[in-house]
Amino acid sequence: PIVFLTGGPGQPTDIGDREDIEAWWQFISDQNWMIGRRVVVVDQRGIGKSIPRLSCSRYFKADHWNSISLSVDAEISFDKLIRDEVVACRSALMAKGIDLFAYNTTENAADINDVRKALGIKKWVLYGVSYGTRVALEVMNEHPEGISASILDSVLPLDIDYLKEDGKNLDRSLRLLERDCQKSKNCMRGLGNAVRAIVKQLDKQPVLLRSDDGENAPAQYRYVSGTDFLELIFGLLYDRYAIEDIPKLIEKTYENDFRPLADMIFEHDDTEIAQGMDFSVTCSETNRSELPDKRLEYWTKWIGEADYTWVCPLWFPQGMTVSQKHPRRLDIPTLLLSGEYDPATPTHWAYRAAKSLPFGQVVVLRGIGHDVIDSDPCGSEIVADFLANPKRKLKTGCIGQMQAPQFTAAAQEQWQRPATQRAAAAIRSPKQMRSPFRFRHRAAAAHFLQR
Repeated sequence: PIVFLTGGPGQPTDIGDREDIEAWWQFISDQNWMIGRRVVVVDQRGIGKSIPRLSCSRYFKADHWNSISLSVDAEISFDKLIRDEVVACRSALMAKGIDLFAYNTTENAADINDVRKALGIKKWVLYGVSYGTRVALEVMNEHPEGISASILDSVLPLDIDYLKEDGKNLDRSLRLLERDCQKSKNCMRGLGNAVRAIVKQLDKQPVLLRSDDGENAPAQYRYVSGTDFLELIFGLLYDRYAIEDIPKLIEKTYENDFRPLADMIFEHDDTEIAQGMDFSVTCSETNRSELPDKRLEYWTKWIGEADYTWVCPLWFPQGMTVSQKHPRRLDIPTLLLSGEYDPATPTHWAYRAAKSLPFGQVVVLRGIGHDVIDSDPCGSEIVADFLANPKRKLKTGCIGQMQAPQFTAAAQEQWQRPATQRAAAAIRSPKQMRSPFRFRHRAAAAHFLQR
């Protein structure tokens, strides 16, 4: 059997209705290594259909954000609103008698082991994506007796303080983007200089963007700063097809054509994160974000998941001792997959996790961002070979056929259906989700308004 562990923290497994189930069947049928196996899908504690559910959806409502964004002077109001709602959500959960300290990776791992026992499964294969890989590693650490093998896709090691690493990871991905762009005739020259200039200019004077979500919907507005621009790039680097459009987005923005930026900045994913679970896990397992290393090339101010610098003191006002994890040396056969461009769980994290896994094999896929298995058939091919004999050296011939991103040419106008929409139109599948703060607005078409 295979047990799937979602990312987030806080991502549900999406098994709520017939459409969700059909999407899962489609995903399983696309993965030949799953066919013929029992697949166990678990909503982690506080998520999805688990009870109690640490959802803040009552407080983090899209219509709140949309109503605030109707004002062109929305930023101060928005910041106050989101802080008030964090406090309101915390108070509501605690009023129900929920112990917010009980929601963390250690308890998640214990739950997964209990599920295995309850189902009468002697051993199973762990399959985790992003934060789900951290849960899998904790299960391996504390409950190795029930595991025959592990598949870790987009690896988050136990001993990484990931909020502190966001800035460095984005810097690494942008350097890679610049390197590949230098080899492509479809990229502007001096891409790195353009990014730095955009961030500097937008931080100095944010641009006001307007979106029109149809004839009957009121226009929405948002000021976009250099930090917002970097946040958007960070999110686009997740998807292999969106990566191909990033240089064109940079070039258009550098030329003061803000239509592509508006198209993308107002897009967001409707998948609902259990924000309370996200806050509890993140605030108990990471230190507060700090200013990035001065040696970072592309910016001097961006601090990654900066929202948590104020969320965590509100969520745990009495303070929280950050747990320190120390991976044990384990003989469990493990496949560690990583996307070359991944800005959230970079390739060197996979190698770091593999140091304590003598039967671990790391595979890095060219031109891929986050969630390797769902991004390219090569990932599934490698998983199938691994499960056929987990201790045998992998056959990775398909990697040699992979190429760098095929960047959008200057003459190609892709913005009528941006990469974020193309990705969302695909069949839903288990993907890691980012912070609920990352993309907050929706729109269809958009255009720039002079401030």
